Amino acid sequence: MDGTACDSRTLQQTQLRLRMALDASNMGTWDYDLRRDRLEWSRELAQMAGVPPHVLTGSLAESLGSVHPEDRSKIERAIRDTLDHDSELNVEARVRFRRPGSERWLLLKGQARRDERGRPLGITGVAMDITNRKEAEAVHGRLAQSERLRALGEMASGIAHDLNQSLALITGYSDMARQELSGDTPDVARVREMVGITAQAAIEGGQVLRGLLSFVRTQELLVEEERVDLGEVLQDVARLTAPRWRDATQAEGRPIDLVVDAQPNCAIDGSPAALREAITNLIFNAVDALPRGGIIKLSARCEDDHVVVEVSDSGTGMPPDVQARVFDPFFTTKGERGTGLGLPQVLTVVERHGGTIELDSRPSRGTTFRLKFPRASDRRRRPETLPRGPAAAPGQRIRILVVEDEQQLARMAGLVLRQRGHHVSVAASVEEALVYLREEPFALVISDLGLGPGQNGWDLAEAVRERWPATRFVLVTGWGAAIDPAEARQRGVDQVIPKPYRIADLRQIADDVAGVSGSG
Repeated sequence: MDGTACDSRTLQQTQLRLRMALDASNMGTWDYDLRRDRLEWSRELAQMAGVPPHVLTGSLAESLGSVHPEDRSKIERAIRDTLDHDSELNVEARVRFRRPGSERWLLLKGQARRDERGRPLGITGVAMDITNRKEAEAVHGRLAQSERLRALGEMASGIAHDLNQSLALITGYSDMARQELSGDTPDVARVREMVGITAQAAIEGGQVLRGLLSFVRTQELLVEEERVDLGEVLQDVARLTAPRWRDATQAEGRPIDLVVDAQPNCAIDGSPAALREAITNLIFNAVDALPRGGIIKLSARCEDDHVVVEVSDSGTGMPPDVQARVFDPFFTTKGERGTGLGLPQVLTVVERHGGTIELDSRPSRGTTFRLKFPRASDRRRRPETLPRGPAAAPGQRIRILVVEDEQQLARMAGLVLRQRGHHVSVAASVEEALVYLREEPFALVISDLGLGPGQNGWDLAEAVRERWPATRFVLVTGWGAAIDPAEARQRGVDQVIPKPYRIADLRQIADDVAGVSGSG
């Protein structure tokens, strides 16, 4: 009897400690009974919501009604995966409780309960209130975006110069080619050369615009990796930031020279957008460290299985106390001019690329930031442009639906694909595209993102995934640099190609689906 009483007291003490720990950590427990379709929340979670416990008890559908509409699908997927595949449930979601103004961010973790035969009985888990963390992240994100826009403003004149140069080449050589062709004996070789220059100018203009988008995008900068030559990144950033380190400093009477010394073929696997932003921040930091002008040196070299990038300046240097805090968020020595986020962003980018960063600085003797990255593997797997679903027979000509509301772009895409022998239909809206899809099967849909008021390619992609899952879907958009490929796949898009695209891009996509070797 005494032993039983002792065990009871021990159990009560354990339960009390658990409740105290849950209260202190803004956590609670929850349990979902699959057979009864009943989701119950603990007293701690009810207290966080400011409602009685019975208010949070009900069926799964009733509980999901309290979840923010944008987050419901990911909770449903997480629960389904946990029950079907025994994976750990780990998801963040906004929950709107019935008390007005009580939306909170919750981190939900859980594990499936199973019977002796392995059949799922339900899920038991914990929930943590992470609202404060999410609000802090939102503030940090807004400040980081402000930092990007500040950098963009300082590069605006350089971007405008590059775009105007591309447009001048396009219009000039187009006029010359037209004049040559209007003559009695046009020089075909000369026209071919002019067309080639025009095409290259368009490609370079598109690269400038994609670089612009990479600086203003609000999504995570590191998405899908590709092979990146860091020497080329240094050259690109040096050119884009010239209005800041060259033009502005000359006007201020403190001229700065910038030197790029890069070995060829020093490549890593990573995100060019993120790397450009990191180098940009380091250059701007160096400019601020040169109040009387001086030299900035960018270098890239290969060292065994690593690539080392250095950004050096001949400026004022940093005292030890500043060096110790230079990567701390919001720490700045620039007063109201600085956000204190530039160098922390650099550190984040470097670490997400598996790299390290070293700082070597001495007062009055300048500063060097040394970035070290794993070198790209020669055996790196070539990314698959389209998922391998039901493949067409090798060399087969396929049915392709082009969805584009710009008539000339639609006409061009249709001509290019018909030249390859494919059967092409063209639609100008989501409704027209769905009519075509209901009438005949298509192996490939190539759709623009913007399709007029109230319509977009996302809606069409989701409809195609739901009704015709074997059909490949390619999204074409001028916002390609700002679209997360992982999010695109979740919404039914197999591949995103940015505008302006090349004819060879369309040919290759169609040939990949048709099983044709080579793009011709």
